[in-house]
Amino acid sequence: MIVILLPLLGYAGATGSPFIRYWQKPKWRETLYFPFIWSGFHRTSVKTFLIIALAVNIMAFVPFLIFNGGVLVREVWLLALIFSATNAVLEEAVWRGALLSRFSELLGDKWAVAITSLGFGLQHFSLGFPWMACLAFSIGGMFFAGVTVKSKSIFPAVMWHFVCNLLMVSSGLIL
Repeated sequence: MIVILLPLLGYAGATGSPFIRYWQKPKWRETLYFPFIWSGFHRTSVKTFLIIALAVNIMAFVPFLIFNGGVLVREVWLLALIFSATNAVLEEAVWRGALLSRFSELLGDKWAVAITSLGFGLQHFSLGFPWMACLAFSIGGMFFAGVTVKSKSIFPAVMWHFVCNLLMVSSGLIL
């Protein structure tokens, strides 16, 4: 991830544009639509959307956590915390930070969300995840990017990504 970040940092310095334009306090009351971020049948604030998304993610992983009997949580809790935090910060800095910022400047927010979401899924394919998991990562990346654009901050996506990683490691889906 750092190999990707360094050239983007150099580009930002050379052009005078902010490295991550979403490096600010979140605007929690901004409106986000479901299912397509800018349009959809349900409208809510970023804060409410994030609370619901976290609850849905936790509920989706409860069966895996129960199946493993919590053994993994006791055995790898420190690894889970370190990996989850490091991975969430670095991946969000790349995908919803630097790349989303650059593509938003060049192509607009909607195209930037689409491109970075697809790239996020493909990155996980290159790490050996199956196609269906990568499709899920792309969809998740779309929502991470939507929350970033709508809240004008990378921090909600970092928090959400951290929780997702923590759940995946604790449930044994990734080690």
